[in-house]
Amino acid sequence: MFPRSRRLFSMTLAMGACLALVAPMNLGSAEHRNGRITEMRIEASPSDYHGACPVTINFHGFIRVDGPNTVTYGIHRSDGGHGEGQQTLHFMHAGSKPVHFTWRLGSPGENFRGWAQIGSGNERSDKAEFQIHCHR
Repeated sequence: MFPRSRRLFSMTLAMGACLALVAPMNLGSAEHRNGRITEMRIEASPSDYHGACPVTINFHGFIRVDGPNTVTYGIHRSDGGHGEGQQTLHFMHAGSKPVHFTWRLGSPGENFRGWAQIGSGNERSDKAEFQIHCHR
């Protein structure tokens, strides 16, 4: 009986060693880290308009991250408006994605200086400033 239990112990020990070689190992607590926003930019076009109104101002820009992330951003305007509400960009890896929105404003004879910017959490782009001079 003793030789059989010794053989069983040896087999169990050998199987355990094999399992240890193929089982995934936890080598510490590696944290999963989302990418951070590294840059936000936006520009108005046209930035200085003279002509018939109302006029549509186009805003083009981008949001750049340094790793995978989902970024929800909003639009803030000088008139207190918020554009089309919250927008979401999904980044599978580091890089940038375009941002575009429009603002239609102005009436005959009106002059207006304004700005728009994009923001996510505590991050904000610079203000994209523009002015319009509407003909009567």
